[in-house]
Amino acid sequence: MTPLASLRAVDFSYGQLQVLFGVDLDVREGEILGLLGTNGAGKSTVLRVLSGLAPPQRGQVLFRDAPVGAAEDVVKRGLAMVPGGKAMFPDLTVVESLEIGARLLPKSTRRARIDRELQRFPRLGERRSSPAGALSGGEQQQLAVAKALLADPVLLCVDELSLGLAPLVVEGLLQTVRDIRAAGTTVVVVEQSLNIAVSLCDRAVFLEKGTIRFEGEPKELLERGDIARSVFLGAGNR
Repeated sequence: MTPLASLRAVDFSYGQLQVLFGVDLDVREGEILGLLGTNGAGKSTVLRVLSGLAPPQRGQVLFRDAPVGAAEDVVKRGLAMVPGGKAMFPDLTVVESLEIGARLLPKSTRRARIDRELQRFPRLGERRSSPAGALSGGEQQQLAVAKALLADPVLLCVDELSLGLAPLVVEGLLQTVRDIRAAGTTVVVVEQSLNIAVSLCDRAVFLEKGTIRFEGEPKELLERGDIARSVFLGAGNR
């Protein structure tokens, strides 16, 4: 089966610092793929390369059988990215933030899509007039995911879905990801928790120092003591 997206022999550097070394990766249509590894392993960089935000120095990146170009073109072709950290304008309200996220959509569909996401995330609906900077960490992550879903992506990439969030909030986000996949969207998620990867992902890729050390079912990682220790240590006290 032709993969939905792929990286072939990808090298990437930030200035003089090389962080990816010959990465080969396939994203299969309909799966939830987890990218695991310790801090600095290259997980987030893989997402940036895949989404067109960081062109590689070497190698090939394909999405839907065509080379990945500028990030905006990739979005129009059906790839959406939820970046790590607080990627939002703190002074804008929830609705204003969603309106910015909907700017590439036809005007005739924007309001319906925004209303749909406010229904998907009821807490955002309750706080629709609140500044994004006043939201809790879980609410901000919901807003980031909602913005990405406005365009009905074929492929959703999520960087650090659960980082720093309470377990109850995390479980709600995990169920949202499951529902998104059930509706036909392929998902790639960067995660540091092996437990979350086992409960959520169909397949896992473990990166260390910019190279892939493992690819397979997440539960198989539990049998790899060397890798499992790295994941748990990298996750701190989570």
